[in-house]
Amino acid sequence: MFVLLISLLLVACSETPEQYVFSGLTMGTTYQVKVVPAGVPVPDNFGKTIQSTLESLDSTFSTYQTDSELMSLNRTPVGETMSLSQPMMRVLGISDQVFQLTGGAFDPTVGPLVNLWGFGPDPSQDKVPELSKIKTQLGRIGFGKLAVDHGAASARRTADIQLDLSAVAKGFAVDVVAELLTSHGLVNYLVEVGGELRTNGLKANGQPWRIAIESPTLERREVQQALTLGNAAIATSGDYRNYFERGGRRYSHTIDPRTGFPITHQLASVTVIAEDTASADALATGLMVMGHAESLALAEKNDLAIYLLVKEEAEFKAYYSSAFAPYLSGE
Repeated sequence: MFVLLISLLLVACSETPEQYVFSGLTMGTTYQVKVVPAGVPVPDNFGKTIQSTLESLDSTFSTYQTDSELMSLNRTPVGETMSLSQPMMRVLGISDQVFQLTGGAFDPTVGPLVNLWGFGPDPSQDKVPELSKIKTQLGRIGFGKLAVDHGAASARRTADIQLDLSAVAKGFAVDVVAELLTSHGLVNYLVEVGGELRTNGLKANGQPWRIAIESPTLERREVQQALTLGNAAIATSGDYRNYFERGGRRYSHTIDPRTGFPITHQLASVTVIAEDTASADALATGLMVMGHAESLALAEKNDLAIYLLVKEEAEFKAYYSSAFAPYLSGE
C-alpha cells in the first residue's frame, strides 16, 4: 500500500571474504542482508535459513495468499475468537501502539477505503467515489474493532473489518532477521526488506553503516540526506509517485482513515528512526497521514526521531525533530 523510499548509500568497499551478502525476493519485494562476521562463524546454508524465515513470515502476513494467517483472521466470523501465532501477536501489539499514538492516523483496517479510491489491488478508474460510498466504507474502518487478548494469544473481530498489515510487516521481517543474526552471535549487519532497514555494529572496513534518504522527485533518484544510523532501524513513507488528478485536483494514494479522503497537505515523505523497524515502519505511515506540523508536534512530545520533506512552491524543505539531529552526517 505504501512505497517506502529509503535507499542504500553503498559506500562500503567492494565485497571481501570479511562480508557475506544474502539477497532474494520476499513479501512482493526484495531483501538484502549484509553480515560482517568479525571472527564469528556463519552457519552453513545460512542464506537458506534467512529465506525460509522470510517465507514463513510471508505466509503469516500475506494478503495475496488466501491461506495466510492474516487472511484466515479476516475470514473469521464476527465475534468468533481465533488463536494466533507469536509473530502475529507481536505485530498486532505494535500496530495497536502506533494506532493509539497517532490518534488513528495509522490504521491497518483502512484497506476498503484505499480500494474504493482505486489504489488497491483492483484496477484503478481514477475517479472520485460517491460520498455515500465513502461513508459506507468508513463504517468498516477502525483497528479498535479488533479485540486482542495477549494473555490467550488470540483475537476476534467485533465488526466486519479487514486487516492489511503491509505497512508494518516488512519492518517486522527486518527485525526478525536481525534477531536471527544476533542469536548466532553475528552483531555486525545491515538488513533491508523492501526499503525498511536496520543496522548494527560496523562494516567490514570498521566504519559505521551509512545510508541515504531519497529526494522525493519523479524525474530521477537522488540522495537528499546522508545518515550515520548506528544501531537502529529506519523506514520511510512517501506520497509523490502514486496519485491521480481530476478537475485540476491531485488525489493522493495516502488515505486518511479518520476522514475517508486522501490527504491534502504538502508533506512528501516521512523518515523515522527507531529501535525496531516494525515501529519505524508503522510510524512513518501514520505520520505521513498527519502532515508535517502535527507530526513534528507529536515527535517532540514523544521523543521520536523523524525527518520530513515538505513541498513548498517548487522545492522540498526539510524539517526534523530534535531526536533526529544526532543522525545527520552531511552529504
